[in-house]
Amino acid sequence: SLNAMATKPAAKSAEPANLPIDVGAAFRQHSILLIGATGFMGKATLALLLDRYPDLKKLYLLCRAKPGQTAEQRFYSETAESPALAPSFRKLGPEVARAKVTVLEGDISEPLCGLSPAQLAQLKGEVGVIINSAGLVDFSPPLDESLATNVYGTRNSIQLARSLDAKLVHISTCYVAGIQDGWVSEEDLIEGFYPKRNGPADSSFDCEEELKYCEKLIEDARQTWGSDSFQLRKELVRVGMERAQHWGWVNTYTYTKSLGEQFIVRAKDLTYAIVRPAIVGTAIRFPFPGWTEGFRTTAPLILMAAAGVKSWPVRKDAPLEIVPVDLVCAGMLIATAAVLHGRHHRIYQLGTADVNPVALTRLVAFLGMYARKINKNKPDGNKILNMAKAYIETRVVSEEELKLQRALKRAALKLSQGSVGRLTQFFERKGLPGKERLRNWNRRLRVLSREMAVREQTLDQYLPFMVHYRFIFESRNIRDTYAQLTAADKQRLVWDPENIDWADYWVHKHTKGIERWIRPEFIRVLKTPRESKAKGTVVPSQESL
Repeated sequence: SLNAMATKPAAKSAEPANLPIDVGAAFRQHSILLIGATGFMGKATLALLLDRYPDLKKLYLLCRAKPGQTAEQRFYSETAESPALAPSFRKLGPEVARAKVTVLEGDISEPLCGLSPAQLAQLKGEVGVIINSAGLVDFSPPLDESLATNVYGTRNSIQLARSLDAKLVHISTCYVAGIQDGWVSEEDLIEGFYPKRNGPADSSFDCEEELKYCEKLIEDARQTWGSDSFQLRKELVRVGMERAQHWGWVNTYTYTKSLGEQFIVRAKDLTYAIVRPAIVGTAIRFPFPGWTEGFRTTAPLILMAAAGVKSWPVRKDAPLEIVPVDLVCAGMLIATAAVLHGRHHRIYQLGTADVNPVALTRLVAFLGMYARKINKNKPDGNKILNMAKAYIETRVVSEEELKLQRALKRAALKLSQGSVGRLTQFFERKGLPGKERLRNWNRRLRVLSREMAVREQTLDQYLPFMVHYRFIFESRNIRDTYAQLTAADKQRLVWDPENIDWADYWVHKHTKGIERWIRPEFIRVLKTPRESKAKGTVVPSQESL
């Protein structure tokens, strides 16, 4: 059973300190600099911090400017108006909010995060800890873009922490573990790690040398493709994935996040904690159930289910490692307080499957329930297709069966395109009526072909997490630190994955949240190309699914 597979012999824990960790006191005594406040987790962390600790000393937010907007203008016109953040700012009141929160114009991709000497002088001795929640989370971006935020950005945050004599809390991902089958310990070595490592004596991987190698790959690609931006981007995506998989990471994202971690542990003079969330889901409680943003984590799978995908390849012996975003943010703030108290662990994995696993096969059932709910009374579209999407059973298939289904669908589509194309040519030669209808069929078939390809590519990105490998992330350290909090702080920053009712969360919070916050944007992205071109076709991006 999954409960059995999630167990591990108990390790001897450290003796608890005599005094509890007082989160409120830590935040009243030390100012915090938050990097990545405009992102999904950054917004949720900022909202939780202001809501639960309004008497904090001071909060600095690193934010990029935009053309025609200062960083402060951008923050207050966009980020502060987010449904997640706006209630916290209203609760504080504008005067208190402006006094407690200062927006700093900067950029994590620049040395010292783009802060000026005057800003650095002002912040030194004032900022006690930097929380770096910035990151490029695309699975397979161009290598240079992924390095810019996940590696150079991490090095710049280390440099900034040293300059300010501050501690660092760095947000990474549990999936830096790479190819795994089972339990992932929080005690594994970081420096020199790569997933295919042949024991601790294997010194094949060095983050400095690896970064130099990547820089050479990028330079070679730029010299080869020059001003051909399309081919250059395509090549940088390819070499990033190739390099990641060479060492045993499943994609460029996890590879570059692991590189970032390794630069942190090399900074021997730095006080730090690395926080690794698993898959981040919609909120379970705060700021309200179901809140989410962006085409990320499980949102593409849920929207694909609503669009009619019925066959899902998953391992029957594997859990889904998903954790609500508000639990992740609570974990981040708990780790931050522990760092400020000097009583932290080096690594905090934030998972759920070690105490409350939910099988991937249940995920398939949840996807089927969602598809039925969305399509059975759908007012628009083809009624017959809507009924098929609603009532054809969603089922678990093997990867081989999935490949066979794809081949049959492609063959049927190719046959249909060929037949309609020949019929269109015949009607046009003979000048017969109905030519325009046939042209419309041709366009619809091209759209279907492109959408099918995008869905296949999107699902393929998830196969390592659904079929190829199994992950159960040890999350002992966050439980240990949570147990040391004051009683009041345990109420403010709840870490309780063992209490999650997965059916209730998935059906009443997670899918509803994606329906409310993600699906409208998804539809807008799909419709815009159709509406902008009279005879155009839709080519959805991978983000749109």
